[in-house]
Amino acid sequence: MKRAGHTLIIFNPLEYPDVEQFNEALAKAAGTVPVDLMVSLHGDELVRPETVVQFKRRGIPTLLFCFDNLQAPYMQRQIASLFDLVWLSSFETMPLFKSWGCTCIFLPYAANPYVFQPRFTTEIPTVGFIGTPYGTRVMKINDLLKGGVPCSLYSDYLLSNSSSEIIRTTSKNKRLVRIDPNDWNLIRFPIGRRILWSKVKKKITPHPQLLESDLLHIHSSVSLEEMNCLYSNFALSLGITEVWDTYLLRTPVHKIHLRTFEIPMCGGLQFAPYLDELAGYFEDGKEIVLYRTKEEYIDKAKFYLRSNKGSERRIMKINARKRAEQEHTWTNRFNNVFKIIFPHHSTRARS
Repeated sequence: MKRAGHTLIIFNPLEYPDVEQFNEALAKAAGTVPVDLMVSLHGDELVRPETVVQFKRRGIPTLLFCFDNLQAPYMQRQIASLFDLVWLSSFETMPLFKSWGCTCIFLPYAANPYVFQPRFTTEIPTVGFIGTPYGTRVMKINDLLKGGVPCSLYSDYLLSNSSSEIIRTTSKNKRLVRIDPNDWNLIRFPIGRRILWSKVKKKITPHPQLLESDLLHIHSSVSLEEMNCLYSNFALSLGITEVWDTYLLRTPVHKIHLRTFEIPMCGGLQFAPYLDELAGYFEDGKEIVLYRTKEEYIDKAKFYLRSNKGSERRIMKINARKRAEQEHTWTNRFNNVFKIIFPHHSTRARS
């Protein structure tokens, strides 16, 4: 945002003794600090309705950015309708927010082209994944291992727990999942009911465990800089879109994540399930590798990992970076928001 010419004044709730003092400082700023737009990424537990009202009384436009509106839309229930515009990162719950009287826009996540950059060195000839292995992630990796596909996994969780817990746990050692009282809000909308049902199914379903295989290469967690380099150099970077425990459902709930745009911004070649939404962001076979079935999943992994496909992978990686840099930056996303909030003004320099 600063590179685009905007001035930011940041209020971090962690820098205040309690929520009330954070809101007092924010409300005071509404009358003393010259700003063009107030943006909040928080929910009801941190931002009070009366704080938002203070900005509205002074004619300052307000924007609520909902990062987790697919899984937890009710976290902004009390304040959402007070904002001039609500930015949803998932489109499925837009009817719910509109029923609360919100004016909404759907825009997916994005990536910073200055933070995430291609850093090509020596290619790593595996399917790589960076993150904690659980649920569908474990199942996806296991499917690759069963199919004879080498995988690289980066997670301290795997190194800090014994192999008997991570790999050899049997179905007798089921992990029960407690349903939090707040989760019952999920029953109020269709996607939420599917997510809630998957939580129930998990209580009676054995937790998937990673297979023990010579094809599985386990490493410790990495820094942001190291992650960038790995995404650039994995032959394929595994993209996981299934939400929480919904891999247990016949039709899982899918969500676009930050890594969806960070991988290609790094010049990585993303390997993910086919979704109409995802296929609209990157072209299959030219900027991303998408699969529709388990058989195609294994076949495409083997195909694109062939040693004679190196040049094709590099071209696809460069194409992915170009598309991400042209269309999927945070600057692009915010400019779309500004066109709605400030329809008659330039968006080059705002605070």
